[in-house]
Amino acid sequence: MSQQPISKSFWLVALTSGAVVISGCASKQQSRYTFDLDNDLPYSVASAREYGYIRPVHSSNASAAHQVAHSTKRRQPTNRDLWERIREGSNLSIAQDVRVTQALKQFKQHPDYLRGLAQRARPYLHVIVNELERAGLPTELALLPEIESRYDPQAVSPMRAAGMWQFMPGTGQAMGLAQNQWYDGRYDILASTRGALAYLKQLNQEFDGDWALTLASYNAGPGRVRAAQRANLARGKPTDYWSLDLPIETKRYVPRLLALTQLVQAPKQHGVSLPPIANRPALEVVDAAQQVDLKQLATVSGIAPDTLRTLNPGLKRGKTQVGGTRLLVPVGYGPRVRTYLKQQKKASKKPILAAQVHSQSVNS
Repeated sequence: MSQQPISKSFWLVALTSGAVVISGCASKQQSRYTFDLDNDLPYSVASAREYGYIRPVHSSNASAAHQVAHSTKRRQPTNRDLWERIREGSNLSIAQDVRVTQALKQFKQHPDYLRGLAQRARPYLHVIVNELERAGLPTELALLPEIESRYDPQAVSPMRAAGMWQFMPGTGQAMGLAQNQWYDGRYDILASTRGALAYLKQLNQEFDGDWALTLASYNAGPGRVRAAQRANLARGKPTDYWSLDLPIETKRYVPRLLALTQLVQAPKQHGVSLPPIANRPALEVVDAAQQVDLKQLATVSGIAPDTLRTLNPGLKRGKTQVGGTRLLVPVGYGPRVRTYLKQQKKASKKPILAAQVHSQSVNS
């Protein structure tokens, strides 16, 4: 049976929720800070960059850090639910605090919130969990994009933090995310995930394995966290995350993630419903060796143009870079896309070969 084109309406449902709607154009979304209070939490989950606490480029090893380490003992998933896979790999080990209890209470006041979370995360969660396992990192971190951007690869903050993981331009470059006239890796779903995990790993090493301080540094910048620690030391106070005088958004950041983790760990215990997400890929990666126009690719592959743009938001001009790049397509469409790319590659070589033969005949 031949595959039918994936409709625009299907991906609009699968990739959006609440107030954020993917438009037909490729413009970056600015509306992720607007909330429907009937379905979402009554406070913004905007990153600290919105308030000017910009994550700085850090560490002399940053240029090499974008190569995410692959775990030699990659977990072999045996379950059918991605949430269960996240539960199995949970390992943040952060001490609890009354702020977590307060955040948990706020989440539970909106029982439909997890339904929206599952809808937003569904297209990307398998990719994120895979990369976390490869990097040997706690799988609860798969929930961090919800706190950062509500799983919106096109999210842009007023401070120019961009993408699902909310990279500032300089930090993105330091973590290997190219930004040029054709492409911005901060919006690339796979590249930005790998960059974010590399950055988290780097910060965790800097803060001696303390995940609370690591996450605070991801949000507010390691320099700001170190300054808060020095201030506490000077006053004879503890230097753990819960004791630091940090920006108010950063004080909420870690408790929200921990509260969300608790809901995912035991939804029934907390009286909420978490829709399952099948433990199978939703996307395929296709390597394009040549420049590809997304509109033309959509026509020949049967993938809706809006879907291709949504899955490849890093492509700024509706085309891949000169010299090729990687594309994400809905699962099942990879073979069709690869066949088209091979045909295009052969077609592009024919005029060159003909010209070479003509030149040889003239000179003989």
